Amino acid sequence: MTRKVDELGRIVLPIDYRQALNISEKDELEITLDDDKIILRKPVVGCRFCQSTASLVQIGREHVCRGCIQKLHDAKDGEVIFPAMADSL
Repeated sequence: MTRKVDELGRIVLPIDYRQALNISEKDELEITLDDDKIILRKPVVGCRFCQSTASLVQIGREHVCRGCIQKLHDAKDGEVIFPAMADSL
């Protein structure tokens, strides 16, 4: 497949590609140059609380690892389990 580059340097990603990679309007893409290739990919996301990239569950636009989900599940009322993020809970 080929696409033309417009006067501002933009290209349109085909809808089937965006759907296959779950790319929505306003999503960020990582752009890298590899020899003669331009590579677009979704950035690696990490857990909202601990930044782990393993066993992620997407909740809305946020990602939370299963370990943090378990900590949240086991937390007692009033307990602070993520001090750096406590005000964002």
